[in-house]
Amino acid sequence: MKINENEIQERVEKGLYIDNDLDAIAYKKIFQLASTEPEFYLSPQFADRVLAKIELADKKSAAREMHWLYFGIGILLVGAVVGSIMIGFKPSFGAFKFLASYPGLFFFGVAFILLIQWVDKKLVRTTTL
Repeated sequence: MKINENEIQERVEKGLYIDNDLDAIAYKKIFQLASTEPEFYLSPQFADRVLAKIELADKKSAAREMHWLYFGIGILLVGAVVGSIMIGFKPSFGAFKFLASYPGLFFFGVAFILLIQWVDKKLVRTTTL
């Protein structure tokens, strides 16, 4: 009758194994080897080398992302130019002609936006991350 593996393991752990049982001997050797700490040595520069590789990979990844961004913007611009040529687009600023009769309103709007930006920079964004 063959003893199942759980019973062999329990017997080996309790020290109740038969010397001529090959499975029990194998389990005993495995447990002895598993209970000893493996011997290995890491050089003092190991952490520095790992960090350098990670930083290099991050730089390469960032450069690759920037290349794809520039490529996408270039394709977008080429598509916009080709599309505007194909449909015969003529730029017109007719919607903004009313500003010519209200120059004070235009300058007030620009000054107000600059004031809001200054207040935001001085009062709201005082904390740094």
